[in-house]
Amino acid sequence: MARFEELASGATTIGALVIADRSGLLSAMAGRGEVTVDELAGDRFSPRYVEEILATLAAAGIVEYRTGEGTYALPDEHAACLTDPTSPYLLAGWFDALPAAFASIDEVVEATKNGGGVPLDAFDERIVAGIDRLTSPGIRILLARRWLAAMPDVVTKLEAGGRVADVGCGSGAAATTMAKAFPKSTVIGFDVDPRAIARAQQQAAAVGLSNLAFEQVSGEEMPLGFDLVTTFDVIHDLPHPQRVLARIREAIKPDGTYLLMEPAVSPRLEENFNPHGALIYGFSLLYCLPQALANGGAGLGAAWGPVKAEELCREVGFSSFERLQIDNPYSNFFRLAP
Repeated sequence: MARFEELASGATTIGALVIADRSGLLSAMAGRGEVTVDELAGDRFSPRYVEEILATLAAAGIVEYRTGEGTYALPDEHAACLTDPTSPYLLAGWFDALPAAFASIDEVVEATKNGGGVPLDAFDERIVAGIDRLTSPGIRILLARRWLAAMPDVVTKLEAGGRVADVGCGSGAAATTMAKAFPKSTVIGFDVDPRAIARAQQQAAAVGLSNLAFEQVSGEEMPLGFDLVTTFDVIHDLPHPQRVLARIREAIKPDGTYLLMEPAVSPRLEENFNPHGALIYGFSLLYCLPQALANGGAGLGAAWGPVKAEELCREVGFSSFERLQIDNPYSNFFRLAP
């Protein structure tokens, strides 16, 4: 019972954070220091709702409360995770992704009883925005500086001018980051979701990079002739991952490279019995697995792990599978050669 109360309070805390995020209340608290309910509410928010939201977040340890003064504060280190779009630690994408995933629970229930999956376009569009918001800050800050820097020869090639494909590009953060970092290279993002491509094209128009493009093309049909192909948390979502992996291998030049990023999990189930593992399995159940099982898909799930990843990549003919020594608690990075 105590464990269930802990889980249920986590769910209601997420609900309060969603409301505080979407209403602008969290942003209004960031960097402001100690405030009373009335000071924070001002003319922007209903004081009674502010009072209830802050009580929830104080009880959960998200905001700090001073009994004598009756004031609340959002610590700077919490704001970095909840409100700062430039922080690599930003977690606010969950405030879009989780409610959107919960909205499709009835469809997942039907698939659980009858088999099959839930097509990508059946999920609320906010899930696309949430995943973009969750992953983009880290990608923009770390992709060129640390992740690609772990492959110095690839960086040298891109600095001189190469062709890059980001498969399953989503809203385009990775492709845009690489196009900015390597202006002599041509970068193309591919995705089957028209909603994601529309967001990516808007982003491309905003930055105005002539070496960046996005196309609504599946990984199975991507063109050939790339020096670098990347996938960031994509392969486990695909209905037919081996077909895409085989096409990626074809698409890479003989001296090219494939950079594969996937969630950091242990291949042993019992070693994932922790909050990180529960989150990976849980979101996989709500979103990754159902869409991967749609249209007769394989259904790898987000926790497929490095052993299965190497097995599938070797099966389609990749000659090498090297884990890169990149310090990241959430993701594993692998370099592959055709």
